[in-house]
Amino acid sequence: MSGARPEDYTLAEMMCIAAARLLPSQGNALAGLGPPILSGVLAKVLYAPDLTFSTEVGAIDWRPDPATATRAPVGIHDELLNVNVALTSDMIESLGTYLMGGNVDVGLLTGAQVDRFGNLNVLCLGPYEQPARRFAGTGGNTEIAGLSGAVVILMPQEPRRFVERCDFITSAGYISGPGARRRAGLRPQGPNYVVSTMGVYQYDTPDGGDSGSCELVLSGVFPNVDPEVVQALVPWPLKLADRIDLVPPPTVEEIRWLRRLDPYRYYLTPGRY
Repeated sequence: MSGARPEDYTLAEMMCIAAARLLPSQGNALAGLGPPILSGVLAKVLYAPDLTFSTEVGAIDWRPDPATATRAPVGIHDELLNVNVALTSDMIESLGTYLMGGNVDVGLLTGAQVDRFGNLNVLCLGPYEQPARRFAGTGGNTEIAGLSGAVVILMPQEPRRFVERCDFITSAGYISGPGARRRAGLRPQGPNYVVSTMGVYQYDTPDGGDSGSCELVLSGVFPNVDPEVVQALVPWPLKLADRIDLVPPPTVEEIRWLRRLDPYRYYLTPGRY
């Protein structure tokens, strides 16, 4: 199906669709709060019916029926997750037995800040002892970031969100560079991605964290977005891939499904993503 014109979709919609395309066709995906839910459900109904989709609250292997699905869950605890699900449990099961048992192939996350090594901050802005703003807490963000086989982060391309170093690291990416994950007792991880409202980032680490710089690398941009614009919104000298791909625009079907899954604009309203 042909791609839509840029004026027919928003950058937030493009972000969610691009993230959904990155999910594997099989395996286990665990989603945290926010747009990761929408992207995960979109992947499940449109590209990857065999992907096991779960939420951090304890809904394990939710199976929406594409023929009857009218919306994605609103959050990680929606009663919709009690229907067509293999197991309805709690966070002890999802983050303990399931995630810590090594069963999650990819985690989907967002946050308040992401830094050049892919660390996330979902706790506070400013010094921890006297923050300018404190958020509700980490939920399962810390565990999903640290223990999933790979992580896909959705993050609006804004200077306040892309920072050289998170004010407080709640969720480990590659921490401080090569070898830092192992020193922290975490396994190598990848391939990891950050998907913004302007493009797709990968990481400069061929082995999941033991070598390379472990920094974000801009590898793809959305239609009508120049890499120079992305660099202007990032406060450090951004690494660029040898070839920066143009991410294909959404198809009409992708846009139709995304809007069907978010009929109340719970996820796609500006200020909520």
